[in-house]
Amino acid sequence: MKRINSRAIAIASAALFIAPLVSLGATTTPTYADAASPTRILTCTQKLASKPATYTLSCADANAGWTGMTWSAWGASTATGRGLLRQNNCSPNCVSGKFLDYRATVTLSKVITTKKYGALFSQATFHYSVGGKSKTEVFGLAD
Repeated sequence: MKRINSRAIAIASAALFIAPLVSLGATTTPTYADAASPTRILTCTQKLASKPATYTLSCADANAGWTGMTWSAWGASTATGRGLLRQNNCSPNCVSGKFLDYRATVTLSKVITTKKYGALFSQATFHYSVGGKSKTEVFGLAD
């Protein structure tokens, strides 16, 4: 009998606590960070993407991009991944050049807010090595 009374008291107490909140019109309003549209990137074809494995960085000539990217983090202000930075060496010129792949980490950052697309990452920073020397390269993202 004691057990039933304890449960009844707990339920009644919860109802008494919640009732004033409901009668005052208390609601939960999601913040922008909770919104259904996370920070994304815009592709060369003007499509929104989140966590793309492949992406073209230079829309005009497609001489740079990433492939095989896996994302360890994708947040509202930054995203971090590992994959291959693929670049045309443009030697002797870009038409005759060959593509080189570099194992790299990338950080997407510099969020901009647009009326048409919402929050977008606008910068990609790559860290990689060539011949044992560390390199950092920064690209603007399609906007």
